[in-house]
Amino acid sequence: MTEGVQNLQQQIQEQTVNSAKDFYGDSLGQVKGQLDSSRSQLEELLEQIPESQEDARNEIQGLIDSYESITGALDEAAESQGVTDTVQETAQGAVDQAQQAADGAVGQVQDAAGQAQEAAGDAAGQAQEAAGGAADAATGAVGQATEQVGEVADQAQDTVGQVAENLPGGQLLSQTTNDAGETIQRAVDESGDIVETTLDDAGNLVNEDIAGNLTDLEPVNEITNEAGELVRTVKDESGTLIELKLGDDGSILDLQIPPSTEEVTEETEESSEETTQQQGGGGEEEEGEEEGPNATGAAQQKAEEMGVDLSQIEGSGAGGRITVKDVLGAAQG
Repeated sequence: MTEGVQNLQQQIQEQTVNSAKDFYGDSLGQVKGQLDSSRSQLEELLEQIPESQEDARNEIQGLIDSYESITGALDEAAESQGVTDTVQETAQGAVDQAQQAADGAVGQVQDAAGQAQEAAGDAAGQAQEAAGGAADAATGAVGQATEQVGEVADQAQDTVGQVAENLPGGQLLSQTTNDAGETIQRAVDESGDIVETTLDDAGNLVNEDIAGNLTDLEPVNEITNEAGELVRTVKDESGTLIELKLGDDGSILDLQIPPSTEEVTEETEESSEETTQQQGGGGEEEEGEEEGPNATGAAQQKAEEMGVDLSQIEGSGAGGRITVKDVLGAAQG
């Protein structure tokens, strides 16, 4: 897996975790706001009951206190997950909405206050049942939020895996999102072809086009190293700089993205040797190897899935290279 893909994985994972935390915080905030609003209504009911009815007042006060213990547990969960601010903002919004609704019902509560005094014992029992139902609802909401966070994380892992498959042997230059919500990845493969890949919101391959080759780009700098090899620096339209080591015939012997434009610069010796062998440094052993199809890695994978013979396809990419679009066209007709 290349450094570009690893970097992309990290970005997707960070975005997914942030989205999951926002969802988790909003869920807890809504539950907390509902509990705060219900507690306020019980406090208003307590004010309507005369102090002479001490038993009824004590029971209702116990219910009010139970709400505080429940919201305290929610606050601890929010703090442990680092979403305290989100929970507080959402909870305040829920309380404001509930207060608007409660204002319209204040008159009805006051009219029923006399009847509530006569049946304080029954009202206390009903209030206790309502408090138990609210606690059950809070527990269920927390469980549902946790379950949905897990689903989001699983989807993120699937998307990262598909992105890696759609960039075989390549390095990511840029990634953007179009008006349709599709991800547009611009990458360069080991042969120097610039490949634009379109993925849907689930990370599935939608389209692939070869936008050109690095050797066609205008040089930004050009030097000859100590070994007498030509080293050319070009700039992609995404703004990424790429260093090319060119052979006498102008072919690409090696390419790399300089540290100044790549977040992760560590390269293993094994991957460097493999790239050199694939691009013309293999000697006698390479001369004896059978040359593979002139197709992108994603096109080869799609052809294998659909049972399409690449030798029967004329590529539309640079230098006749076969893309996924060519494979799909051959399969359809």
